[in-house]
Amino acid sequence: MIEFMKRSHLLNVSKVLIFIILIGTPLFYLKQGVYPYIFSKTLFFQFVVEILLVVWLPLAIADARYRPQKTPLLIASTVFLLVLIATSLFGVDFHRSFWSTYERMLGVFTILHLLAFAFIISSLYKEIPWKKILYASLATAAFVSFLAILQKKIPNLLLVEPGAGGRPGSTFGNPTFLAGYLSFNILIGLYLFFDTLRALKLGPHIIADRNKRGILYVTWGSLAVFTLLCFTALFLSETRGDIIGLGAGFFVLLCIFALRPPEGSGLYSSRRFYAGLLLFLFLFGSLFWFTRQSSFWEEIPGLNRFRDVSFSILESDTSLLPRLIALKAAWSGFVERPILGWGLENFNVPYNKYYDPRALEVSYQETRFDKPHNFVLEDLVSGGVPLLLARIALLGIFVWQAFRVKNLFGCFAIAAAFGFMVRNLFIFDTLGPMLMLYLFFGFIDGEYKNRFTGVRYPEENDNRSYSGRGDAVGTFSPYLFILIGAGLVAAYMFNIPSMKASYYEFYGFKWFHNNPTRAIGYFDKALAEPSPYRWNFVRDFAAAVSEGYFYNLGKIKKEDAIRAIHEMETVARDHPEDAYNHYSLVDMYNQTSDIDPEKFLAAADREAQIALELSPRRQEIFFSMAKTKSLRGDYKGALKILKEALDLDPKVADAHFYYGLLLFADKDLAGGYSELKKAVELGKRWKNYYEPRAVADYFLDAGHEEEAIDLYKTAISMSPGDSKEILYHPLSQAEEKLNIGQRDDAISRKILGEAIKLFSIVLRVDPNNLIARVEIGVAYYFQKDYDSARKYLHEAAADPSLSSNALYVAAKPIFDQLGIEVMPQ
Repeated sequence: MIEFMKRSHLLNVSKVLIFIILIGTPLFYLKQGVYPYIFSKTLFFQFVVEILLVVWLPLAIADARYRPQKTPLLIASTVFLLVLIATSLFGVDFHRSFWSTYERMLGVFTILHLLAFAFIISSLYKEIPWKKILYASLATAAFVSFLAILQKKIPNLLLVEPGAGGRPGSTFGNPTFLAGYLSFNILIGLYLFFDTLRALKLGPHIIADRNKRGILYVTWGSLAVFTLLCFTALFLSETRGDIIGLGAGFFVLLCIFALRPPEGSGLYSSRRFYAGLLLFLFLFGSLFWFTRQSSFWEEIPGLNRFRDVSFSILESDTSLLPRLIALKAAWSGFVERPILGWGLENFNVPYNKYYDPRALEVSYQETRFDKPHNFVLEDLVSGGVPLLLARIALLGIFVWQAFRVKNLFGCFAIAAAFGFMVRNLFIFDTLGPMLMLYLFFGFIDGEYKNRFTGVRYPEENDNRSYSGRGDAVGTFSPYLFILIGAGLVAAYMFNIPSMKASYYEFYGFKWFHNNPTRAIGYFDKALAEPSPYRWNFVRDFAAAVSEGYFYNLGKIKKEDAIRAIHEMETVARDHPEDAYNHYSLVDMYNQTSDIDPEKFLAAADREAQIALELSPRRQEIFFSMAKTKSLRGDYKGALKILKEALDLDPKVADAHFYYGLLLFADKDLAGGYSELKKAVELGKRWKNYYEPRAVADYFLDAGHEEEAIDLYKTAISMSPGDSKEILYHPLSQAEEKLNIGQRDDAISRKILGEAIKLFSIVLRVDPNNLIARVEIGVAYYFQKDYDSARKYLHEAAADPSLSSNALYVAAKPIFDQLGIEVMPQ
């Protein structure tokens, strides 16, 4: 251990860990886990940064030269961090502010890691091969880009899942998350390209060795290929915010070069050349904007998504309505708490409070915004004016330090900062671009410190041990070992249990449909892990168990359902300002109400009132309240509540859907059909196969067979393995009519005709339904239509499984009388 504590060893391990962070973080994800491209990726980053911190700590304790220096960027970062923590402490949910959620993973805790990463790099700047680090980052980005390009052609490539709407996300899973990461690496590629070009332009009197010049040419070509790969993948991601951000970065870079070109000769150092490129960029941008609706641009990925963008965007692109609603809610939240805000990662609270019912016109997913998609408003709503000023100061001082170092990389760092700020006017922060931004922070701060603070670094032969007697830490070395040990334990505890919980929950979801008992065992393992995100896992567990209990009565034990409810009640108490926790509980109480109707329905009423106070215009709460009323048999009261939901926004399909279901339940067949028909016309999105099946059952009862058939087919397409359950209603009705229609009279023949019609509907939906095929043949037999009976029974007899089916035993005399032989199994 003492040998390991030598400076050279600590520095070498630190270098390796920095490479692991920059190469591993973009590539790593645990597919067998929830939110694999966010949760597991961030846990990996945090874990390696914590190990790096443990390795760097002896260097910093023993030698002041390896400690962060009092640079303007360090001061600005400290102020930003203090403001962030203070506003989070005074926010509505500090736990969420500090740890974030497993969907986002950008709370105070992760930001601390990003800052630690940046200033460890700054502290070790002269000791690390920073250009090799940049090459490694670019090569990693090129590989990620290569996967994205392949993913466009092969959607299920390796372990990489298909991108959203055909837009590849590669190892980041989401095209937006990918694009932000690639933007920085494109600028890194251009910097290295320019740096290599500058070396070539210096002339043979500097690089006389042909082999060295050959290596530079190969490097130059490789950089061009890597950068082009990143550029191609970014445009394939079709992320408008990042394309605009990259364009802004190019614009700033050309402005800098037009005023202060790089050192060199020829076009490389010509102000006119860069001014010309700047003019070309401006003219190209103008030409594109005014011709963006031309069919020519439709074939160019990325640019084609600007086709419908206009200043009347509210009317032209309804898909942006949820974002505009989120921006408005963010502003309202800021106006209410302008000084300290609501706390980092707590935007969900003001969003719910100022929720606009029109969001549900798009989808349920678009009603749960936890980010306003604009860094200015996000900072204002999170920490008020102080947090926004602290962030602007941090980025401004970074730009100032980059300008002060007066080197080529500083110019690209300034361009990256401006590009980052522009893209974050449209997109929220994610780990990929944040990792790259803080890498730039570290390099610029390290260069600034090297130039302006007068820090002197050790000589190559200085290989002192930083433990043991007589050195810089001397007497305190045992405590140092204890501190390092504690750091390693903390690194494990902060990350690995959460990773394991994510893994277990993945298998909980995987097995839930086919083996609920096994699935609940996995959920229990997830909840047993000491994770700060346990409340996220509880919400998933409780929702899955209560929904499974409702739809698969008997498969979920009552004690498991009760336990799930109790766990969710704890989450609602611990995070009382989140409306979602309360209206989710309403649904859970409704779904499990048969366990204790009086107690659970009263609890549903209580939680619904809390939810309404937190989000008074959210339709989901009204839907759940109506469900509670209907479970009590109060259909009139339920209809009244649903009418209120309809009045909030008549264009919401689900409001008509639930209203129609209740009208059917209240025996108003015409009204129910009209409302459900309207829901379908408005583009009702089915949450599961139960919904189209329920509507199909009602449509069938109301005499709208063709529409019912289409809906049954939709339900089966959503869950092919559940066709028997989906077709239970028409099949059971048909069997009932078959049983009572076997007498030889006019009424029986009419009933048999109705049975045949229902069996035909089942077979149109599921031509392989053996039961329907046998029983329609039997129905024709009793109608004395022996030709039709023989046709259907012959088809059934060709199925080898018929001979072992109980139905065949009952129908065997008919098969024998018609002379039909059944194929043996």
